[in-house]
Amino acid sequence: MSYRFFLWGMRVLVVVSFLLMLATLIYLSPYSKSYSSQQTVSINIFIFETSLFFTLLAGFSLLLFRIRTLKLTNLKSKELDSFAGVSFRQGFLLALAVLILLIMQSFEILVWWDGLLAMGAIIMAELYFLAR
Repeated sequence: MSYRFFLWGMRVLVVVSFLLMLATLIYLSPYSKSYSSQQTVSINIFIFETSLFFTLLAGFSLLLFRIRTLKLTNLKSKELDSFAGVSFRQGFLLALAVLILLIMQSFEILVWWDGLLAMGAIIMAELYFLAR
């Protein structure tokens, strides 16, 4: 994947998913009393969590790419392409970790050892990719 395509794709994704998340918060309140079915509430929560995941994915990916390229000068395109891939993977894992912790909190099952287990699983996944 070209790093220019990565940067533009992540910028578009962060704007679109943030606007979708904002629209979900404004127009589709999952805790409103006017809904007649639990299925509608579940769909609204799913839309919100999906848009939150994509917002976090794009935001973390762009932030990590920027941190990697901040101090380095005269980088070649191949190095920037590899930075883009690593930043996307780590952004995905960070967004997944945040979403898992928020879902656990919404079900009221988040305690510190469960949070540590979830973060440990994410760290183990990253270590697997680093070792490979």
